[in-house]
Amino acid sequence: MNNLSINEIQRFSFDNTNVRGERVLLTDAYQEIIKRKQYPLPLEKLLGEFVAAIALLRDIIKIDGVLSIQAKGNGFLSTLMTECDEFQNLRGVIQWDETQNVPDQLPLTEVLAGGYLVITIQPRNGQRYQGIVEIVGDTLAECLEQYFLQSEQLPSRVWLAANGAQCGGLFLQRLPAEQAKSGDEDAWERFTHLASTVKAEELLGLETTELLHRLYHEESLRLYDTKSMQFGCSCSRERTFGAVMSLGAEEVREILIEQGSIKVDCQFCAEHYEFFEADLAAALGDQAQTH
Repeated sequence: MNNLSINEIQRFSFDNTNVRGERVLLTDAYQEIIKRKQYPLPLEKLLGEFVAAIALLRDIIKIDGVLSIQAKGNGFLSTLMTECDEFQNLRGVIQWDETQNVPDQLPLTEVLAGGYLVITIQPRNGQRYQGIVEIVGDTLAECLEQYFLQSEQLPSRVWLAANGAQCGGLFLQRLPAEQAKSGDEDAWERFTHLASTVKAEELLGLETTELLHRLYHEESLRLYDTKSMQFGCSCSRERTFGAVMSLGAEEVREILIEQGSIKVDCQFCAEHYEFFEADLAAALGDQAQTH
């Protein structure tokens, strides 16, 4: 099963109940993200959990735009961020204190000490929304469960795993009771109990149909169409130019005088951009000359 090459997410629901779910499994898309920087294996695993998580949230929060998860703190990790747009393009990055040895275990309450999790919804047209939750659990799954309970008042359970080759996740959510078509009051407890038996190797090594059959072969389950996901970065020379000019004309001129050019590397995909005086002259105006 370790030879799976799957990059997709699939929704499912249980007939005659108010419980829905999702399962995501990523191989190539995940590997494209982590190969952009030399991450120690524990960080590859942690970033993989965040990648799986943003994929799950992307399919739940339906917007024409970009959804991101960002974790910030004062510990060993400074920033951890993943994004996904409406075309299922995924990207992510971790910033950490590279002078320290990376421990095998990375409990979030320690490595992001005093930190918080920010879920940002950025529509292409419309106002940005941010949901912020304090990092109170050692795992991302615990933080996301708290986020859904806090922001949507919907009981949710999340299971995440990553191993440097694959990352995957399973998500269950109980919708308002009026959306149930029967009186199966034990459904939520039963489904979450069964899902809690899932092992990391099953999350990462089984196709969705096989995984769900193992967990719920006695339940009436409805599967929806799969959606493909892939690595994709939104950086471009034009956008990077805009970021450079946002520094202000005076600072841009000073950098050109000192360094001869302005170099920018995308933190997500490692694409390299370089701007010389001739590239910036029109935007700098009459005082473009730097020597």
